[in-house]
Amino acid sequence: MSQELDKSFFIKLKDGDFGLAKTYWLYGVLVNILLSIPTYFVSNLSLLILFTIIGLIYGVLVLIAIWNSASRYEGLKLWAILAKLATILGFIIISVSVVGLFYLFQI
Repeated sequence: MSQELDKSFFIKLKDGDFGLAKTYWLYGVLVNILLSIPTYFVSNLSLLILFTIIGLIYGVLVLIAIWNSASRYEGLKLWAILAKLATILGFIIISVSVVGLFYLFQI
């Protein structure tokens, strides 16, 4: 059995095995939108915190995946550069969100 078949879905995602376009648009944009939907309907603070933490963890994973996919991308270099710029911006947004959560809950 090859090493490629032994990888779990999340390891393949993190490693950038799915290609830049699929990783960015499907896993980065669409899945993040779907993960954020429940937060608009949850009124329980504990569930809201849980969904937010899950979203942040997934967000970090997918940003790493986009970065790795961009590093492996063999097409027009502009797309890889734009993806990496979006990744840097995403990490800044996640960092600000985490700091905001710590401030909000005085953790």
